Amino acid sequence: MLLVAVPARADAPARLGTQVTDPAGVLDSSVAPALRALQDKTGIQLFVVFVPSFDGTPAQEWTDETARLSDLGDRDALLAVATTDRAYAYSFPPDSRLSDGELTDVAAERIEPALSRGDWSGAVVAAADGYADAATGSGFSAAWALALLAAIIVVALAWVAARRRHRAAASASSSEPAAGPSVADLSAQANALLIELDDDLRAAESELALATAQYGPDETARFRTALEESRRDVAEAFRLRMTLEDERPEAAEASRTTLEQIIARCRAADERLDAESEAFDQLRDLEGRAAEAAAEVDRRRAAAEAGIPAAAVALQDLSHRWSGPPVSAVAGNIDAASERLRFAAEAVGRARAALASAGAPAHAGSSGSVDGGAPAGGVSPGGAAAGAAAAGGAAGGGVGGARAEAALAVRAAEQAVTQAEQLLAAVRRAATDLQAARAAADALLAEVEGEIVTARGLMQQQPGDAGLAGAVGVAEQALGVARAQLGQGLPDPVAVVAGLQAADATLDQALAAAQDAAARVTHARALLAQALPVARAEVAAASDFIGTRRGVVNAGARTSLSEAQRHLALAESLAEQDPAAALSHAQQAQSLAGDASRSASYDVQTWSSGAGWPGGRGGYGSDGVAGAILGGLLFGDGSPGPARRRSPGGGMSWSGGGFGGSGARGRRTGGGGGRSGGGGRRGGGGRF
Repeated sequence: MLLVAVPARADAPARLGTQVTDPAGVLDSSVAPALRALQDKTGIQLFVVFVPSFDGTPAQEWTDETARLSDLGDRDALLAVATTDRAYAYSFPPDSRLSDGELTDVAAERIEPALSRGDWSGAVVAAADGYADAATGSGFSAAWALALLAAIIVVALAWVAARRRHRAAASASSSEPAAGPSVADLSAQANALLIELDDDLRAAESELALATAQYGPDETARFRTALEESRRDVAEAFRLRMTLEDERPEAAEASRTTLEQIIARCRAADERLDAESEAFDQLRDLEGRAAEAAAEVDRRRAAAEAGIPAAAVALQDLSHRWSGPPVSAVAGNIDAASERLRFAAEAVGRARAALASAGAPAHAGSSGSVDGGAPAGGVSPGGAAAGAAAAGGAAGGGVGGARAEAALAVRAAEQAVTQAEQLLAAVRRAATDLQAARAAADALLAEVEGEIVTARGLMQQQPGDAGLAGAVGVAEQALGVARAQLGQGLPDPVAVVAGLQAADATLDQALAAAQDAAARVTHARALLAQALPVARAEVAAASDFIGTRRGVVNAGARTSLSEAQRHLALAESLAEQDPAAALSHAQQAQSLAGDASRSASYDVQTWSSGAGWPGGRGGYGSDGVAGAILGGLLFGDGSPGPARRRSPGGGMSWSGGGFGGSGARGRRTGGGGGRSGGGGRRGGGGRF
């Protein structure tokens, strides 16, 4: 009986309370410094758990489930080792700075050799060092080391000589602090964070609107406060980024402080949203009420679909009356809205299929569809979007995983329908805005004509004023161009307004010295009444365009839009007490919004042409999936932007889109579940 083996203690997957969990009692004090160094160098927080046994669960499954239960986010990784089972696995987020090949190399060359020797602490230190080397590009394989050894020996003497020659310079610089990340690296990091946080804020706004409609403003006040504070941080970060646009290349090093401020602002906004995400999920309980939410979003989908014919007629009328960027910005909105609605139908079908597999009622009073299927006119849940979601993996096994998958599908459907509603509303608003711009153009024509008369009177009183004469010439030329443009069959009143505003500003400056203060204020107030509606329309159009295509729009367009929104807010706040300053801000807002629209259109055109995507957008199987990627509702490999999140294995999965920041970006459930599901993470491991 003494020879009978005592079974190893088994530990089921559980939430980790600390970064290092060691019930096996095999780790020493060398582990913590290595983990801190990894996080300082790369931002990756590596969690470590050593247990005697994985309780009969496959190592990768045990590790992924522990990561999910522990709410590990997009900057967290997990290394799990079962010392008696002699098995291990690791789990990394899909948007880690490390490639799958680098993770495999670190496992084979650093982790497994130490584990096979029973050097448990050495395995953790080797893992941390390996990940740091791979992330910073400083790691060398043994082959590289051997290949470079001869070269190192050859140059050693030359290096020693150079060191002697420059000893004085080296001594003088030795007291300087070690250089941190390069300006280029900081810039890339700042751009990625700006894109991610801008997407998070848009998704959180959508989620908050749904929650407020369901529970009222009092219950959601704390989330509104967090959202507004985070929005202010990100707006300031965008403003800071705009200050870098005009810096000379030789002044790039001076940008370091600004970039660090941008990163700090983004991280503060990210952490604030994450701090509220769990409470928000508990309030909405999307996982618990997935059937009811699916029925509600299906009703919204049907209503939006019913509005497509009227919107198509409005768009046709728009294209027969006007031209220019305001028309081209909404020209594809009907097709884009249809794409989003098809994707929403597929996602609802996926949610109902998941609920049916969990034995839960798949319907709660929905209309136009049958259990487990897509609504009438939609695509079956076995379609491309369902396959894309499946590629991302279920949210764990069993009933809980099916309910979590249903919650994610419902959330994606909600956001798809919201985007479709925005796209259709933008068509209707464009007609109103263009008519308002046409009226503003008429008012400006009269305004500039009156100013020319005033200026000519002053020129008779003060002959020889070259500045005034030049301004009159510019204004008369602008009047001629504006009248010609408005006389065309398809005028662009927004462009006409912009040209007249520029001429008017030149004329105003020339007239300012000859007019008293009261007259200038009255004049500015009159011009502001014309400029503000046009600026609001331009900013709203740019915001709609970017928000419904955020999956492919990069930081430049978002920065211009954020600055346009800031100037518009200033114009509105200063309208009463300082109309001249308000007018300047309104004109800047209009100009920046135009820049944002043009930049975003370029990003979308680049994506639509297939640049940066394997096989082009057509490789994704259906326009519903392509539209969902464009709208930021799905993510997958090969996306063009620096912050695009990848799905493991070349597939696609739901992009999350709930209330929260990076920690919640990959979460799998809608109510109180883990924020970063095992199925959406990358893993590996084996025996040793």
